[in-house]
Amino acid sequence: MDGIDDLMFVRVKKRDKEAFRYLYEHYFAKMVLFAESYLYDEEEARDLVQDLFFYLWDHATELHVSSSIKAYLFTSVRNRCLNVLRDRKIRDEHNDKLFEAQLFSGTEDVAIDEDIQQRLREALDSLPDKCREIILLKVVEGKKNKEIAEQLNIAETTVKTQVQRAYRMLRERLIPIFLLIEWLQIRG
Repeated sequence: MDGIDDLMFVRVKKRDKEAFRYLYEHYFAKMVLFAESYLYDEEEARDLVQDLFFYLWDHATELHVSSSIKAYLFTSVRNRCLNVLRDRKIRDEHNDKLFEAQLFSGTEDVAIDEDIQQRLREALDSLPDKCREIILLKVVEGKKNKEIAEQLNIAETTVKTQVQRAYRMLRERLIPIFLLIEWLQIRG
């Protein structure tokens, strides 16, 4: 099968849109699943693979694929995923402690109205079930990743990934709330 795919890539290098469509339709879904196994985020995986196909089309004439196009595509997806994870780790390590402190402490001084409390509950409830369970064990019960992994019978790396995912999702939903809390603290 790779022989046909490689021929299609040769045609893509000559700007053949039908050959590009063939490669896109043949590999897109498989590559998204592959990327999602690294990123645990379907939308981010789709975006990453979409960007790779844009890159392939834009740079096809310059690309020198020494192995099969299939190997090139999946290696490219893996490398892009590893770059995302590296960048996410750097960003998350910097932000996690600050976020945890903001989320679970320091709000006693401010009378938080029912609307803000509801938004905080909704943000936690919006997490996927396993992700919510892990973050509550980690932050509320103060358990270590190893303890959580043993309790839930999952890999410690899974716990770490789910914690990072929860922090990222909560940050996205709660930044406006924290800005409001800070404003109330300044005002009060």
